[in-house]
Formats: sequence, structure tokens, C-alpha cells
Amino acid sequence: MPENGSNFKNPVTPNQLRMDLAEIGIRPKMNLIVHSSLSSIGWVIGGAQTVVAELINAVSKNGTLAMPAATPLNADPADWSNPKISAELIEVFRENLPVFDSQTTPTTLGKIPETFRNWPGTLRSNHPLESVCARGANAEEVTSEHPIAFSESVGGPFDKLYKLDSWILLIGVGFNRCTALHYAESLVSKRRTMTVRFAAIEDGQRKWIEVPNVADDNDTLFPVIGKKYLESGKAKQSLLGEARSVLFPMRSLVDFAVDYFEEVL
Repeated sequence: MPENGSNFKNPVTPNQLRMDLAEIGIRPKMNLIVHSSLSSIGWVIGGAQTVVAELINAVSKNGTLAMPAATPLNADPADWSNPKISAELIEVFRENLPVFDSQTTPTTLGKIPETFRNWPGTLRSNHPLESVCARGANAEEVTSEHPIAFSESVGGPFDKLYKLDSWILLIGVGFNRCTALHYAESLVSKRRTMTVRFAAIEDGQRKWIEVPNVADDNDTLFPVIGKKYLESGKAKQSLLGEARSVLFPMRSLVDFAVDYFEEVL
């Protein structure tokens, strides 16, 4: 809610969101990936619940809605940046950090994806750091398998969403939040990599597992790719409430980004 009711005269209604989603190009039967910022939309009557309901209605029961449900705080506390854990407390956190549970572990990506995670009928892939939620016609296909190593690459949810000719909607966020760019980079020969660690139960014992993954971009190449992609004219830009939003085909962005990565990496 805005401080002191500053936007009280101009709340964002469900009907406005419905019209704005139609205006930007969301259609029934669409396979849609959403990255979002609730606060950027304005004062939405009903908050994240309203946004999720309207997104589900917009793609219809014959479409598929998907959102990343990442859990970065399930990684080794020594690698956390926000919050940063002091050296003397790292072992305390390591020993007590809950193991990922696809049913109960919340995502830290915001109110909209967390509300969607809890929505009746939503399925979630079983990855301790990079899970994906989906609901609708292709949800089971999208979430049924999720490789532990290179989680955003071939065989995972984003690979399946690419093959399903999905669309991507950025609501008030930039291309630095667009996971499809991690998928694109995973496909190139000189991809940037890192090692990730997380706790898991194996043979009845709690262990720390270490696997390779595509590296974080840290806002270096992704915003550049996004800017160049928008200049190509393949995306539609409009407002959802007060949020500057962008809709585009996943395949065209990924193919564009693969060519860019091959050239600069």
C-alpha cells in the first residue's frame, strides 16, 4: 500500500490489468513466462493475488503460465551476498539451513511469484536453487524434470519452454531478470560458469552437494543484450498499471542472445 494513501485516487483495478494485458498482447492458449515487480505496477487492488488471477485468466486454461521460483538462500551461506554472513556465523547457518522442499520452501523473487507458487494447481520443478513454477496445459511437461547441474540448460524447464514457443513478459523489471538469457548462454561453447553448493539428503544423510552452473551475469551483458534486442523491434512495450512492461517471443530473444554470446565471449 502506498504511504499515506498517495495513490488512493488511482488504484489499479482488476479490469485495468485485464485490459492492459490484452493491450500488450497476452492471449488465450499462450505459453507465458513472467518476471515481475509488484511495486512497479502501482497500488493494485488485491495486490499479488489480483495480478496472478488476471495472468491465469489471460492465458486461459488451455495456456500455460510459468514463473521462476528461485531460492538463492538455499545455497552455501558463504556465497550469499544479501544478506552477507559474517565468517564466524557461516558454519551455524550451514548446519541449520533447511533442505529445499518443493512444496514448502518459499521463493525470494517477490510477492507475485510467491503467490503463484501457492496458487491451487501450480506445479514446481524440483531444483534446490533454480526451481520453476508452472500452471496450465503444459505445466507437468515444463516442471517434471530439472537437471541439478546447469539447471537452466538443455533438459530443464527453460529448454522445454523454448521448445513450446513460449513468450516472455517483463513487468517493471529489466533483462537482468530474464532467465532465458541464462538458458541462451548455456547453449554456447564459451559460456561463463561457476560452482554452486547446496544441502541435500542422500542415503538418509544431510550432505553438501557441489555442481557446475552458468555463472551470474552481475548486470554486465544481459542489459546490453536487452537493449540491442529492443532496438531490433521484435518486442512490444506497454504499461501494465504503472509498470513499463515488455512482451516478446522467447525463441527470438534466445536465438538473438546466442549469436551475441558467440561473438563476445
